[in-house]
Amino acid sequence: MKITKHKKTRKYMSFYINNFGFREPLLVLIDGSFCHAAYKIRLQIEEQLKKYFQCEVKPIVTACIITETDNLGPGFTGTSQLLKKFLVHRCGHEKRPLDGSSCIKSMTKSCHYIVATQDRALQEWVREHPGIPLFYLHNASVPTLVQPSEAHRQAAAEGQKSRVGIRELDQQTIQKLKVKEGLVTPESTGGPKKKRKVKNPNPLSCKKPKKTKKGVEGKGTPSESKPPTVGEGGVVKKKSRKRIKLPKHVIEHLKAGNGGGVGAS
Repeated sequence: MKITKHKKTRKYMSFYINNFGFREPLLVLIDGSFCHAAYKIRLQIEEQLKKYFQCEVKPIVTACIITETDNLGPGFTGTSQLLKKFLVHRCGHEKRPLDGSSCIKSMTKSCHYIVATQDRALQEWVREHPGIPLFYLHNASVPTLVQPSEAHRQAAAEGQKSRVGIRELDQQTIQKLKVKEGLVTPESTGGPKKKRKVKNPNPLSCKKPKKTKKGVEGKGTPSESKPPTVGEGGVVKKKSRKRIKLPKHVIEHLKAGNGGGVGAS
């Protein structure tokens, strides 16, 4: 029976460790009702907690819980003295103390505590709020860790999905990298096609063509100046004049005419 009980305890605590971030030493927040039940049966709370969880455990209380127990009267003097032996955590209600149940609800919002209580109303509240293990004395004598409720299991399942699943932003980043590496085409992404923005025309292409200067050649007939031709290596070629070749008899006639003119003078 003890082996089965310890297996269940390890199973339940593994659930809270893996899904809600509980770590050793385990902090057990004890209220006045649990401490009073343990006091009546002379239960050594700290010793029994270590045997039950088989790890390092720290039982703790708050000033509100001690104040509430003190106000219950002489019948709870021994319970109050037992509570004061445990480590007192600051709850922030020192100036305006709350009742023990309200203080525990406030404390469990920010830290990981195992709540030890015999208060039925507080037990129901703990079952409905995920991430808070419930510990109590079954039949006011047997230490028992309560199995995680349905609300706790649903919250754990949702947390696992959020950790395992890929965020939408990550999916978009992965898809962009695939398109960039050419693994997929932009059309296959399935996303909406972006409209191309209408760009302004190139200002250089809108310039008016320059007018070419006209020069005067010969008898005043205008002719367009042609740009010099560029050869290989960027060397500008000079424009060669076209020579007119005269017939041989014309050349002899001109020579004879020039010679006669000289003799007559």
